[in-house]
Amino acid sequence: MKKKYVLVTSVIGTLVFFASLFPENTGICNLVNASCVFFFDPIAENLLPIIPLFLLSLITYKMRDEVYRAWIRFAYVWIPLSMFLILIAPEYSADWMFPIVKGTVAFFSSLLFVIISLIIIVWKYFAMRTR
Repeated sequence: MKKKYVLVTSVIGTLVFFASLFPENTGICNLVNASCVFFFDPIAENLLPIIPLFLLSLITYKMRDEVYRAWIRFAYVWIPLSMFLILIAPEYSADWMFPIVKGTVAFFSSLLFVIISLIIIVWKYFAMRTR
């Protein structure tokens, strides 16, 4: 996929994330009859990995195509996988010691995505410079 398409898609996803994170402020609460929190919070939680995707696509936009391709192959697998894991994670946990809920799964999957992506980008960038 071209760099521009990934960047535009991640910008749109980030805008939808912030709109669903603050539905009262954006005025989209009037679109649903249910409570805004119960309707828009799961959408925001599932779209949390889009923010690192947007930031990392900005970083790789001006880099060589080989660096971008190495990173995007990882992102193609990680983003849908993390969204699926967030989707199947429970809303509430009865375990006080290791609470595995949507929020923690979203946070840690996004954190791992950033760390692994930066490792891939830096590794590939310096591998290309030594050639």
